[in-house]
Amino acid sequence: MPVVFVGPTPEQMGKDISSWIRQATIDVAEDALRTEWAAGFDRDPVVITDGVPRRDWLQVKPFGKIEFAARPNMAEAVLWALAELRRRSPVLTGRYRDAHFVMINGSEIAGDVLAALRNIKETDRVQIVNPQIYARKIEGATASKRSGRVKRRALSRQARNGVYRVVQSGLVSRYGRTMFFDFKYVQLNTGVKVWGRQGGGHKRGGKYVGGGNRKRVQRSQVYPAIQFFIKPTALPN
Repeated sequence: MPVVFVGPTPEQMGKDISSWIRQATIDVAEDALRTEWAAGFDRDPVVITDGVPRRDWLQVKPFGKIEFAARPNMAEAVLWALAELRRRSPVLTGRYRDAHFVMINGSEIAGDVLAALRNIKETDRVQIVNPQIYARKIEGATASKRSGRVKRRALSRQARNGVYRVVQSGLVSRYGRTMFFDFKYVQLNTGVKVWGRQGGGHKRGGKYVGGGNRKRVQRSQVYPAIQFFIKPTALPN
């Protein structure tokens, strides 16, 4: 009786085994996902391929790993961050601690924050901002060493590493596999203006370096903010 070889040929073993294993991994992952969908799993989960969130699962390495994680609850992440910001806020009068507020698409939430967050769409932009005039100084310097600016100390000894920066780092550790978090300075419709040097730069020894000795101009004040993003990956039907 002739011997029938089932599977890759000996010639293919060395050449195509990696592709065969990769495809087998993809097939198993997709079958498992469809099974979970039938049981009520998130229809738009975040894909984690070889440990990298949102990487196309078709790019999995041979003997790699494909994971599908349910999207986090935006309300949970925002409320956790809000509580942390208040807990870490330096307190003198309490105005800074009590001033953190949540915005959706550039507008402050009026009323029930939790209810508003539960009804957001994936395309909505969620931010936490502090509008106190000295909030930026509490965060300390923002420029990188490449710009040539000298790092400034944070304003408060109670928050030597800032407040928003620290909480943003905590968000990454806690929810980073399924969400994006961005620390930045934003403008608000407060009408507050500040003086600065055109083109940047900082003062050293009575002279401005890094941005030239340029004229002073007025700019809109900026305020520290944390932005929240959920970006699920499109999946097969």
